Amino acid sequence: MQRMKQLACTAVYWPTAGIGTRKSWTLSSHLLSNLCRKHQGKTLKDPVHPWMLPEKPWSRVHIDHAVNFMGHNWLVLIEAYSKYPIIHQTTSTSSKATIQLLEEDFAPFGFPHTIVSDNATSFSSDEFQSWCQEHGITHLAGASYHSATNGAVERLVQSFKKPLRKSSLLPKSALQGFLMMYRRTPLASGLSPSEILNGRQIRSLIDILKPSPVHIAQGRISQTTRAETTSSSSVAKVLHSYKASTPVYVAYYGPRNDKDPRWVPAIVKKPSGARTILVHVCPRGPVWKRHIEQLRPRYGADQDADPGGGYHSKVNNSPTSPESSPFSRSRFDGATTSPDSWTSRANVTMASTDNIRSRQPRRSSPEETQGNSGRRSQLVGDLRSWRGGVMCLFCPYTGAL
Repeated sequence: MQRMKQLACTAVYWPTAGIGTRKSWTLSSHLLSNLCRKHQGKTLKDPVHPWMLPEKPWSRVHIDHAVNFMGHNWLVLIEAYSKYPIIHQTTSTSSKATIQLLEEDFAPFGFPHTIVSDNATSFSSDEFQSWCQEHGITHLAGASYHSATNGAVERLVQSFKKPLRKSSLLPKSALQGFLMMYRRTPLASGLSPSEILNGRQIRSLIDILKPSPVHIAQGRISQTTRAETTSSSSVAKVLHSYKASTPVYVAYYGPRNDKDPRWVPAIVKKPSGARTILVHVCPRGPVWKRHIEQLRPRYGADQDADPGGGYHSKVNNSPTSPESSPFSRSRFDGATTSPDSWTSRANVTMASTDNIRSRQPRRSSPEETQGNSGRRSQLVGDLRSWRGGVMCLFCPYTGAL
């Protein structure tokens, strides 16, 4: 209007200036304003009237939908007291889908007193209104097409769209990173949304740069406890201190028969932790990781070693898995043997004797071969029928006692 007046002054002249001129300008302004007001732009914005701060966390939440962004729809929620954000990627903006997502969010925090949203059909439907009434929630909606009423969540929509456009990750992965940093970043009060709502600071990638005071204290306590344990004279602590190359019995949890032993002989390889030890199953078994409670001391390892252990590798050379049965190589290596096991060892020794004889340059006569075979058969029969407590020794070349 002011520019139109200035334009008129350049072409029109009134000889009677003064009061008449002022009235004429007032009349023309009144006539023109009615026509211009129908096509003028937006009026000046009034001062912002902020929402009242809630009394406690999770008392009022603001929700909205970000529709068709990067091929998906998004349900955006922000808590008014702590500015804690929650964003869901969804394929539907219906009232049913919105209620299901809100129930997932309210499960860990509880139902709020108030929900603020716009006048979208998913929020103004009878289903959503009934759900709010059933759970004691007051639903507030601003004027249509006035996004400033729900400005808190509208600002969050703009904030999460920018990093998702810039990120090279998938939208879901980029969203999780954005939410973690948003919840971790301190507000003007000096506290982060996570601290205000949950009472603690969440641990993110930026926290890796500084050591945790709790972990430092735990390290000091563990060192003190270890020193006290070392200086104590408890017998149980001494029995469970296994060093490298110490003979032990280790618990076997793989498939086994009823007569197979639960504890198999092994050698301590090295400790792998405060209570875990790596052991090597005798004689050429796998390496197992066991707790000290799964080990037992083994005394007299040199005396009760398997006398036929050297020949087992010639008979059975199949590799064993980390939890395969150790009995395929040596069932009672280093353990107390039984007469039934001596019979199997006698067969292994006989087979090894035949292999050794096959490499001898001199061949035996038929009479000698028949005599040796008879002696071996008689010896095996005697062992099978004998149940004494005396160990029989064999000659590896002749097969005799």
